[in-house]
Amino acid sequence: MTTIEHPDRTLVIERVFDAPRELVYAAWTDGDKIDSWWGPSMMTTKTVARDFSVGGSWQYEMFIPDGKSMGKIVVNSYTQIVPNEKIVWNEQLAGDDSNRVEITLLFEDAGEETKLTMFILHDTPEQKDMNESGGMLMGFNMTLDSFTEFVAQQSA
Repeated sequence: MTTIEHPDRTLVIERVFDAPRELVYAAWTDGDKIDSWWGPSMMTTKTVARDFSVGGSWQYEMFIPDGKSMGKIVVNSYTQIVPNEKIVWNEQLAGDDSNRVEITLLFEDAGEETKLTMFILHDTPEQKDMNESGGMLMGFNMTLDSFTEFVAQQSA
């Protein structure tokens, strides 16, 4: 069991996928396919640039159902990558440090399945409460629903 260092500032999501850890990790890191499953179900994602390495970043734009852009580029800056075990990045809107969060993904064997734990660390408890009430958990859970379908297709 993982200890949460700052529970008053951290949102946690856990999922178990019916696929081996290497496949789940590879699906998460495959830059050619991430746009097909990333984001809430009613939105689409378009990668602007991606360098999946420590110090690199993934920049993407999200579009609402009518095809209009949300108007902001999201920047995920990778700070730690341990293949098949862990990915850590800072996420924020381009040029806006006011709502930056640190996201940690842990990939663990769960028998023949894979347990994924997502920790979303905020700067303050107030920021966490604002993002939680604003739908951050719902959005990430929708993203993981799409990811579940994607992984099922990859392992079929």
